[in-house]
Amino acid sequence: MIICDVEFELPESPVGILCSGGADSSLLLYLLMKYSDQPIHILTLSNAKKHFSNSLIINYVIGYCIKNTNNHNIVLHNWFATEQTNKELERLPLQMLANKTFKTLYIGDTCYPPDEINQKFADETGDVFQNIEARNPNKIRPTKIGPIYTPYTNYDKRKIAEIYRHENIMDLFSYTRSCESVNDIGISHCGNCWWCKEREWAFN
Repeated sequence: MIICDVEFELPESPVGILCSGGADSSLLLYLLMKYSDQPIHILTLSNAKKHFSNSLIINYVIGYCIKNTNNHNIVLHNWFATEQTNKELERLPLQMLANKTFKTLYIGDTCYPPDEINQKFADETGDVFQNIEARNPNKIRPTKIGPIYTPYTNYDKRKIAEIYRHENIMDLFSYTRSCESVNDIGISHCGNCWWCKEREWAFN
């Protein structure tokens, strides 16, 4: 399946999706629920440092997706940690892959904006220049490595915004949260962190 020039591989067996409630992973969940008839395991990690906001947001996202796709073939796996680390984020997905609950884990990661935009956000917010190699906008990466599938890895968040508009689901976008502020601001956005700037840049 191709949407807005992005190739999207639909699963042929039960699938897992790491879904934070952010704009990228929520779109991925919606597309799976709309176009796939396979069971979907939704994995959401919430952490105390961010006041467990993910566990609230994911319910709004899932409710919207069910209402607008009429797909109830999902299972939510919500686990909790003091702080989100890569080790903790990988723990349950790797366990479920090992147990063969599903064969493929979908992740909605995008690449960063162009370097000049990235630097502009860092300067404006005081956050560091985002430089995780797996999200480098200057390199082309495979979308599938072993059981991990990242269909948007070579696109920035502007492409995500384009797909939202193509699918006419901007209402879903309004439920998502991409803010990384650790202040207790509930499910709203601080508007000042690097990730809020990226969201504003992409979705205008």
